[in-house]
Amino acid sequence: MKNTIAFVHSVAEIGGAERMSEALIDGLAEHAELAPLLVVPEAGPFSVHVAKKGCPVLVTDLPQPEFSSPLGTIRHAFKLAKQFKQANISLLQCADLVCTRAVLPAAKIAGIPVLCHMHFPVEAGYVNWVFKRMPKPAGFVYCSEELMHATQTPLANACPQASHDVIHNGVDIERFSPNLSSNAVPHVGIVANLQERKGHIDFLDMAKLLSDQQFNVHYDIIGGDILQAPRQSLLEDYASSLGIRDKVTFHGQVDNVLALLGKLDVLVCASHQEAFPVSILEAMAMQKAIVSTNVNGIPEAIVDEQCGILVPPHNPQALSDGVKRLLDNESLRQALADAARQRVVSEFSLQAYLDKFTRVYCRTLTGQK
Repeated sequence: MKNTIAFVHSVAEIGGAERMSEALIDGLAEHAELAPLLVVPEAGPFSVHVAKKGCPVLVTDLPQPEFSSPLGTIRHAFKLAKQFKQANISLLQCADLVCTRAVLPAAKIAGIPVLCHMHFPVEAGYVNWVFKRMPKPAGFVYCSEELMHATQTPLANACPQASHDVIHNGVDIERFSPNLSSNAVPHVGIVANLQERKGHIDFLDMAKLLSDQQFNVHYDIIGGDILQAPRQSLLEDYASSLGIRDKVTFHGQVDNVLALLGKLDVLVCASHQEAFPVSILEAMAMQKAIVSTNVNGIPEAIVDEQCGILVPPHNPQALSDGVKRLLDNESLRQALADAARQRVVSEFSLQAYLDKFTRVYCRTLTGQK
């Protein structure tokens, strides 16, 4: 019987963390010894999407343990542990600390090790709340070196027996293959959920600066309100106030970003905080020119002036200057795009991502450090 790896998510929307779990789910579907399963608190686009691929989905309540209501917490932990056993789950991989805390008591009862896949930095106070009086996970996997350096100390203090690994996100270099656009009007786009930290206001300010310089460009905002905050209407109103609403298309949440990404001439990442964005790797794999902020783990993917242009965050002028360079210089744009594709193929392929995670799974299942 195969060992079942259950991917636990706090939401069933589709974001970067979900896309990386999907990549692992796809890879494990063909694995000889491991099989995937998805655990979510409610049905949604992500659970529907992976279910169509044949991945089993367990939809179950994932409330936070409440020590003010110990009997209810204990009852739910035993109920959840029973569900995990019935699903023959061998290991739980949690997409964030919220769902990690939700499953730890049940995992302890069921004797199932837990891995937490870290995508964002966390404060020491929050870490202490998550793990206070709680069972501890077997390990943490960070999506960038920078994230591990920023976050490992409080996690190691709270969970001294846990392992710590860095596994950079990977991308399917066959699916996200070179796709050169042929637009009469250049398309410059951002692929990100509509969270404030993703820098959409800076992106729109950048678009305004380029428009004022008479650049004839269309701007694509690809991503939706994954946190169900009313951001799209705010951004649409802001684009209108800048006088560029007719130049901007809001695509919302999409199941398959590939087609829209393929139409872009330049990808912009305007994030103020970003561990190791999947959208950048996908654009690199598709041989797209990129202008990105140089925050957190992004420089681990993009080598400045070699396979993209890096600029400071919170700086629409720097973003517009970078995009202007690429639009004005086709040879530079192509050279950076070619180098980006080569870097992904050599460093961030999906196979390398799967192989590294498989080694961590096998080590964790056998109780090794």
